[in-house]
Amino acid sequence: MLLLSFRGIGFFLAQTTPKYAEYLVVEGWQGEQSLQQALLIFNEPTNNYKYLITTGGPNTQWGQKVWSNYADKSAHYFVSHGIAAAKVVSIPTPASAQNRTYLSAVMVRDWFADKSIKLNKLDVFSQGAHARRTRLLYELALPDSNIGVYASEPEGYQLYSWWKTSQGSKAVLTEWIGFIWTICFFEPGAVGSHQEKWGSTSND
Repeated sequence: MLLLSFRGIGFFLAQTTPKYAEYLVVEGWQGEQSLQQALLIFNEPTNNYKYLITTGGPNTQWGQKVWSNYADKSAHYFVSHGIAAAKVVSIPTPASAQNRTYLSAVMVRDWFADKSIKLNKLDVFSQGAHARRTRLLYELALPDSNIGVYASEPEGYQLYSWWKTSQGSKAVLTEWIGFIWTICFFEPGAVGSHQEKWGSTSND
């Protein structure tokens, strides 16, 4: 039983439970294969998504950078692949000591508040085993909203045999540790506080 539970961690973390909201948030740091999967989900007629929101912090890739952040970079990808620019909203995440996924969720929450939009439910598209932790962090940042999530198909390994490759083992075990750490130790700070956005209690 323990062995079966261990092998099932990949499927547990790569959670897909959408709420079929009007807005689909896509974490912009993902690779092209994942973004293509998000594109297909957004364009699926039965999903009825009206807007696609991209998030992401500063572009940390080495070398020449056309885009300064992943939110703008992925937004350009979706527009260049046929989604109307009016349906794509880029919400960049600033550099911070705070958890990047959580801060992205806070920025999304603040965007809806600035637009005076009451958000009852929201779907988030994340990469593979990162999905369950993404959902948890969005639930912490948006406690009054019903959060759904999609997990992309992982690149370089299969969920049913993730332990057979170094890439799969690294991805799944890293996310498992991150998920447990978030449950046990993550303290985001009060809503609207300095700590919530910047990861510290000081304003200095």
